[in-house]
Amino acid sequence: MTSPARSRCADTTALRTKFPRTSRRSAALAGGMRSVAKPALNAWSYAPVLSKLSRVMDRTADRLTLPNGTTVETVQLGPCDAEWVRAPRARDDGAVLYLHGGAFIVCSLASHRRLVAATSRTSRLPVLNVDFRMLPEVTIEGMVGDCLAGYRWLLDQGYAHDRISIVGDSAGGYLAFAVALALRDEHLPMPASITGMSPLLDLDVERKKASPHSEKCDLFTVRACRALQQLVSHVDDLHEAQGERVCPIDADLHGLPPVLIQMGSREILRPDAEVMADRLAAAGVPTQLQIWTGQVHVFQAAASWVPEAAAAMRELGRFVRSNLPAGQPSGSSRVARDSSARAASSSSAG
Repeated sequence: MTSPARSRCADTTALRTKFPRTSRRSAALAGGMRSVAKPALNAWSYAPVLSKLSRVMDRTADRLTLPNGTTVETVQLGPCDAEWVRAPRARDDGAVLYLHGGAFIVCSLASHRRLVAATSRTSRLPVLNVDFRMLPEVTIEGMVGDCLAGYRWLLDQGYAHDRISIVGDSAGGYLAFAVALALRDEHLPMPASITGMSPLLDLDVERKKASPHSEKCDLFTVRACRALQQLVSHVDDLHEAQGERVCPIDADLHGLPPVLIQMGSREILRPDAEVMADRLAAAGVPTQLQIWTGQVHVFQAAASWVPEAAAAMRELGRFVRSNLPAGQPSGSSRVARDSSARAASSSSAG
């Protein structure tokens, strides 16, 4: 469990940038989400079980091809598996720890493989995509433990902590902050940066319910958010979880590395992102909040055909690389380079 927030100290101001919507494709994507995905998720809120949907999503995602030259290697972390994904121009001067979204209950390595490959391409770094266990098998704290195993794996491969960036989307954004907070609280070396794409930052629904975006969101309803909150609480009871969970938005945020948050303008999660940006800045954390007009939840996943999504991924890549130390590392270890070489020989997409 993380520590609650300390008193504010207005030393820093979050850098807020708003990006326009310019393409018909992004409007079409939003329309599709409103007409298909949003009703499906609202229906789920009446009976929140998604195991069958998750299997369908995985089978569909496994058929998708990756960009030419992208390599994928399976990694065993102990509590779970992961994939080591490398775009053709990826270098060995750093690495990304990727934590996928899916409301802690769905999605997988397969569902996010293309988005992870895009992250590798735009950051020009190899990416470890963690297949952490999900509800109801473990609590959120169990997921954080799996993700920490991925971070330790990167350290063991010879990547310095200040050359590891954590990236997460949606619920994976929650885990990205939770992992960094756990590292800080355990006095372990901190990563170079944290990026959240439409991150979930608070399980509580009150701020979302009061938001002017609650009815405009193209994907989520307040009811769906409340169903997730209740499901997490139910799983906590099943596992007899001890102590009160502090969500990232209410945690002590001092000592975190630079943060980038990208959010669609109509998302129900936007108010949480705006509060989080202010609290990070008040804690002295260099913070960028990007609001993308008219974009849907984790719109970056459509980077192959939506121009705004491609632009957001370029922004992400620039942010990740800009927070790596200047110059070449004292030695991206031979182990890390050998792992990349094994990836090239073991699995190639495209």
